[in-house]
Amino acid sequence: MISITVSSYDLLGHLCLNPEPSSELKRNTRRVSRTATLDGGCSISDQGFSDADRTFTVSQKNISKNLASRIWYIFRTYSLVILSTEEGVFRGAIQDVDLTEGNLKAKILIKEKIS
Repeated sequence: MISITVSSYDLLGHLCLNPEPSSELKRNTRRVSRTATLDGGCSISDQGFSDADRTFTVSQKNISKNLASRIWYIFRTYSLVILSTEEGVFRGAIQDVDLTEGNLKAKILIKEKIS
């Protein structure tokens, strides 16, 4: 289950989703770069892992019209949202929303992990 809320008081600014198994909630990369060296080898620089590099892709089938309208409202109205997942609480921005044929697909760019 994923909870999406806004940071200020708004009666329509919260919802809970039951994401499909195809949702991508635990996908990320490390901040790694590789540079070729003159001797034919390479230099690898690893700057570690950051939650700020994460993108959540949330999918849910057969959502209600009420839930679709609340998602659309939050997407249009708020630049940042708070996401609660089993892994923690994050602040992020909803980049895009697709509500085609009663199904939801949303991409959320993570700014930071709150807890």
